Amino acid sequence: MRGAGDALLSTEIPLPKSGVVVHPSVCWTNGVEVERAPQSAHAAASDRVPIGQVLSGRYRIERQLGEGGMGLVYLVRDEQVVGETFAVKVLKQGLDPEALRLLREEVRKTRKLSHPNIVDVHSVNVDGTALYVLMEYLEGKSLNALLDEEYGRGMPFSHAWPIIEDVGAALGYAHDHNVVHSDLKPANLLVTTSGRTKLLDFGIARVSRGPLLHKRSGPRALTPAYASCEMLQGREAHPRDDVYSFACVIYEMLCGERPFGERTALEAREASARVPPLGVLSRAQNELLSKALAFDREARVASVEQLLAGLAPDKGPRGRQHAALGVTVATVAALSVTYLAVDKPWIAERSVEVQPVAADAGQAASYTATAFAPPPHSVAVLPFVNMSGGKEQEYFSDGLTEELLNSLSRIDELQVAARTSSFYFKGKDVDLPTIAHKLNVASVLEGSVRRSGNRIRVTAQLNNAATGFHLWSQTYDRDLSDVLQLQTDLANAVATALKVTLLGDVAAKIERGGTRNPAAFDAYVRGSKAYWTSPGGQQYEQAVIAGFTEAIRLDPDYALAYADRSLALSSFAQDAKGAAVLDYFNKARADARKSIALAPDLAEGHLALADLLQMSLDFTAAATEYERASTLAPGNARVLRDYGAFAVSMGKTAVGLAAARRSVVLDPLNPETHYWLGASQALARRYDESTASFTNAKALSSNDPFIAPIIDAWLGLNDYMTGNFTNARRTCGSADGYLSLICLAMTYDKLGQRTDAETILVKLQALRGDNGALAYAMICAQWGDKDKALEWLDRATRLHDPWLQYVRVSALFDPLREEPRFQAIERKLKFPGGADPNPS
Repeated sequence: MRGAGDALLSTEIPLPKSGVVVHPSVCWTNGVEVERAPQSAHAAASDRVPIGQVLSGRYRIERQLGEGGMGLVYLVRDEQVVGETFAVKVLKQGLDPEALRLLREEVRKTRKLSHPNIVDVHSVNVDGTALYVLMEYLEGKSLNALLDEEYGRGMPFSHAWPIIEDVGAALGYAHDHNVVHSDLKPANLLVTTSGRTKLLDFGIARVSRGPLLHKRSGPRALTPAYASCEMLQGREAHPRDDVYSFACVIYEMLCGERPFGERTALEAREASARVPPLGVLSRAQNELLSKALAFDREARVASVEQLLAGLAPDKGPRGRQHAALGVTVATVAALSVTYLAVDKPWIAERSVEVQPVAADAGQAASYTATAFAPPPHSVAVLPFVNMSGGKEQEYFSDGLTEELLNSLSRIDELQVAARTSSFYFKGKDVDLPTIAHKLNVASVLEGSVRRSGNRIRVTAQLNNAATGFHLWSQTYDRDLSDVLQLQTDLANAVATALKVTLLGDVAAKIERGGTRNPAAFDAYVRGSKAYWTSPGGQQYEQAVIAGFTEAIRLDPDYALAYADRSLALSSFAQDAKGAAVLDYFNKARADARKSIALAPDLAEGHLALADLLQMSLDFTAAATEYERASTLAPGNARVLRDYGAFAVSMGKTAVGLAAARRSVVLDPLNPETHYWLGASQALARRYDESTASFTNAKALSSNDPFIAPIIDAWLGLNDYMTGNFTNARRTCGSADGYLSLICLAMTYDKLGQRTDAETILVKLQALRGDNGALAYAMICAQWGDKDKALEWLDRATRLHDPWLQYVRVSALFDPLREEPRFQAIERKLKFPGGADPNPS
């Protein structure tokens, strides 16, 4: 049923599956349809740009990819950057000077939308009489094509949900930046070859809607079948118009039909049409979707985040599968996250040797999908075997494996299992199918490293995880100074074997922040090995810092070494005391900024700075750095984990949870990713989900005597927040742990044991002094003593407590939210805008 309703303004004509296709704003291949103007509006020969012509002295036209209502789209090669390709849309109609200014302003606003689920639009350019827009070039298939070719009667919810989440994250992010898409439809949603969904056509669509194109007639950028009543009436665009269009798309995804058939919203309103409920949704979900499709803007669901929260899979009928396409992808208290880290991080970044989950594979799989259907472009890199002699050389084979893993993760269309999960199998006799099932990958890369001085021989082999067949193997003999080229060659070979199209200059991505100095690389991998595997203590810290410092001494431009030293120093600061804390943070901040200065496109530098800005309560700047890191490294599990937890604490629930869940997909055997997902879910008031995540984290940590009590305290807080105080008394844990004391102080009060509660608070104050001001504020708030709670909260603010970031969303502060003093503290903390209106 797609096509007839669009014919008035935006006719979509599918091409044969073997053909190259394009969308007016972006081009891709593999059978996606071309959006074209009606035959009478096709461009004249004079509108076309000759193949081989160079635009602006830089972009050489390689071939025409297709034609849209507003222009022709070409693949171009950047003559100044080797290997870089773009899509350009050459507009058919000229613009007058004012219209050109407005178009550039629209693209300028769009460029601010740096997000993994939004296609990049780079610039508006003029070359003689040609006006063209430079855009990202992608491969994949439009949602429209997927529905036409594969899901004519609708997708299973489990397949649709990852797409819904990706689109919702993109729209929510755009709305936070005051940008409305206003032409959302299946043809504007691209599912890339890796399964990530990207939103297209920001900026240009809005220009064509107004009288901006000089002497323009014919198709305009509005698709009636997905447009709200207000948009059809020509009113100013509003985020709720995108909500309406998004709901239309969701409905069509799930049943193959539009909610009002061939009627536009105005026609459906006049006919008093109702939205037919969908059998794949629960009653509550159907009611929410119907509200999102309300004809009047004021009656519509207020935000994309609310729509996502109400449609989340846990709200659906029992028994529905939650896995999908392989790409899916506080309260618990502010305090729970915060003091946990301040007291002593239960799993430091450096302590990642994961213990077995359970005695047998059946138990271990309790948190994984039951059906094995990994993304086709997914791979795990197992630790390469050390063939260089003694165990003392193992640091090098491990380090080279980690760098290769990181190189592969920088290929946008490839899903790569994270380091901790891949190294879980080191030294274990586990077959490839078992590894693949636990990591949910389609292929496994293994190999060996033999080193003699500065010469290395690397043998690598890629295997199909399901069949065990070899996909590719190769031996490389190289000088250690060529280690970056070796990583590039291996990444290219793996991508080619998996039929992944390399976008952009992969070599440049791999070389970002790296070194060609053999001694510097050797020192770096020594520091990295210590960081990941040492048990802790001063000697261990010295080994980590010494490795990274020596690498920097040998290569002062080694940006990755600066970034990793910054991350290490930030971690050490959490265990330090007195003046040492500030010293660690100052050094970490200097290293992070140096890394960014040397390599602005290295995600690790932005992550390091983001973590520091978060701790210093500069939340707006931290948000910018986290978003930049996640854009640069959408396949980095740690970036996603840290960004996810931060976003949730800032009230960006849907975006944050999506990132946190994605980190678990990429790093499923790391207890820390499950832990921070649980913390984020608890902060988002999803206590059942949080309990499941903490249970997984506990199983993966094998009931470690240090970790288990902390997780138990979190579980106790979840019981407390759901009103199960009797159970919380048991699950809060012993009266020795810091988090347990907080949980018990609140629980005893709810059980009517106020004397016991006050005794716990006294014990807590003796343990922490003024450093526990935020904890005391939360406890007093829960006791109903608002004045005392506000006094402690004010003291925490004066002390610049780094964990005040959780004040905005923690349910434990809810009793104070209407108090003017509390609101004044919130304003003083300068939280960035764009929080979900209802965090639950």
